Amino acid sequence: MKVEIEIVTCEEQEKALIKTTKITDSITSAKKLLESDSGGIFVTKEDKTYLLEYGKIYYIESVDNKCFVYTKDDCFATKYKLYELEVMLDYRFFRCSKSMICNVRKIRSVKTEYNAKMTATLLNDEIVIINRSYVKDLKKRLGM
Repeated sequence: MKVEIEIVTCEEQEKALIKTTKITDSITSAKKLLESDSGGIFVTKEDKTYLLEYGKIYYIESVDNKCFVYTKDDCFATKYKLYELEVMLDYRFFRCSKSMICNVRKIRSVKTEYNAKMTATLLNDEIVIINRSYVKDLKKRLGM
């Protein structure tokens, strides 16, 4: 694929043009990436509120009707429900169980388990379980 970049003046609006023979998942993902800001969600820890960038999130887990956002070394609480976060988050995230959303870019390796489930080892060496109803989506996202 040929890629061209043209510098525009401050008065001109930045834009990206994608010429393609058909719209694929890759093209759709590229469009979403170009249209979105880096983005983030508000989280709290020890009575302080932070704006946490999407790229720093490893996974989000719902426990006892409370959502917790995990980064490489930390855990934060958020006021959002899991289904709200699923809508807010971008293409990097996928539902891996009823109680968890995972960042696909933070997965180091995956392993198929005996009961049609998978386990994913994240870059911080945590292991998350992908329930069998979500395995197909993960395989598609990973190109397996």
